[in-house]
Amino acid sequence: MSARARMRMRELERLSGVGRETIRFYIKEGLLPEPERTGRNSAWYDVRFLSRLRLVRELREKRFLPLHVIKAIVADDTPPPRDEVRTLLELDGRLFPAVDGAPPAEPERLAAVAKRTGLPVTEIRAMAGQGALEIDVRGGREWLDETGQRICELWGRVRRAGFTDALGFGPHRLRLYVDMVRWLARQELQMFAQGVSGKVSTERAVRMAEDGITLMNPIIGLLRRSALLEYIAQGNMPDRDVTAADPPSRARRRTRT
Repeated sequence: MSARARMRMRELERLSGVGRETIRFYIKEGLLPEPERTGRNSAWYDVRFLSRLRLVRELREKRFLPLHVIKAIVADDTPPPRDEVRTLLELDGRLFPAVDGAPPAEPERLAAVAKRTGLPVTEIRAMAGQGALEIDVRGGREWLDETGQRICELWGRVRRAGFTDALGFGPHRLRLYVDMVRWLARQELQMFAQGVSGKVSTERAVRMAEDGITLMNPIIGLLRRSALLEYIAQGNMPDRDVTAADPPSRARRRTRT
């Protein structure tokens, strides 16, 4: 990295319009890479920081995206070009339209979902703590959207199938699936954006994204089944230190007044 390409915090603040406390917070949260530190209170920042900060500001101020979504877009060492980001943002809110024109399910009180599924309220909160669903707090009351409701219904069936805490199948086991699915989704979106950006219309991109997800879901299921059968046939377990590629993310919990 050349000296001309580097800058101190003061210059990065001036050029980006972002204060140093916010910059440090973004570094801590993984939205920015670690700078080249030359001392306890001294560091160099290269041009990547400036371009990344400008992109984060645009996504926050113009798209009003939460930080965990922005992190999924820019967290790699080399964030995607703006045309690829634009392609992903054009898909926002346009995937998975209601089937047969039916409106999506209304939010439901967490307590009501717990009663209907037989899951304790504390367990649903623990599921949110693993990032498996999102609890929306409004006026002091907890609500679940359609996805959260469906996940609770399925987890209730998992419990009734015999996967109990006594056997070690608590909500913490969902973390494996959350991390792996998020990693896979990031890879899929990056691959998709690289393939279609500037080459197809938004309408066609939406159709391709929906078709790709629909068609790949059963392929993923078959690959998983094949791998499980292979391990069983070998008569041994995979290495215990094989874990999800991405670090655990914090529970998603929105609070509204």
